[in-house]
Amino acid sequence: MPASQIAPGWDPNQFAGLRRWSLLLFVTGLLFFTASRVPLFHIENNLALQAWESFYSEKGQASPKRWPQPDQPGVTFDQQMILEVRTAYDPGEAAPAWLHSLRRIASLTTHLAEGYAVVALLLLLTIFTRMKTSWRDWRGPVQGAFLGAITAGVAVQGLKILIGRGRPNELIYRAWPDWQPISLEHSHHSLPSGHSTAAGVMVTMLCVLFPRWSGLWILLGIWLCATRVLTAEHWPSDTIPGFLLGALCSAFWIGRFQRGVERNQRDTSNQRPLE
Repeated sequence: MPASQIAPGWDPNQFAGLRRWSLLLFVTGLLFFTASRVPLFHIENNLALQAWESFYSEKGQASPKRWPQPDQPGVTFDQQMILEVRTAYDPGEAAPAWLHSLRRIASLTTHLAEGYAVVALLLLLTIFTRMKTSWRDWRGPVQGAFLGAITAGVAVQGLKILIGRGRPNELIYRAWPDWQPISLEHSHHSLPSGHSTAAGVMVTMLCVLFPRWSGLWILLGIWLCATRVLTAEHWPSDTIPGFLLGALCSAFWIGRFQRGVERNQRDTSNQRPLE
């Protein structure tokens, strides 16, 4: 199989690929529910929660409701991870040195998955594949990723408005991580993560173009998703759905272009020479 083609098992235009993507969507749904709704961590003796309580008493904003609720059984994975990251805001040695280092690296590298930058890069690559004959083998994956980025970008913005999930700052500064469906406020555009979506688009394209390096591209995608949590811009459960959405849109359009090329090749081979 040429390196510039998507494998049938990952092409959502084919049954094998559609089955695999459906399974991934199902697993992602389970992970999202577990991370965002199930109280996995205790409130008692929770050092990250206690540190946040002190922070909020000094710098928090008044809220009509207060988190955590008196009858709350525990803290979710999403909430605990943001509380842990938030300890890096505190002076002194409240957070370990490695967390400070990760946050600094994350604040720089997270911009690699900026949606507008990814679309602009893919547009330039699309133009190059049209202009340069030597880049012809890249044309399908690059154009597919470009259309995938646009499709996923529109879907992400629509879902952000429709779902209206509050960003982590709603917990950190306002003590109420709420949901406001049909919201135009940036503070409630947490799900899904746009940067993670852009990362999913690029990782899929790179895996198709350079399949031997797929492990590296996937690790890069995981890191870019993690940067959104380390910078406290998104909950952990915002990133996986975003990444999967970007990867699915990219795979769909790459597969469509691939089938179009194969169909044209068959039509050309079936043409009889003029006598």
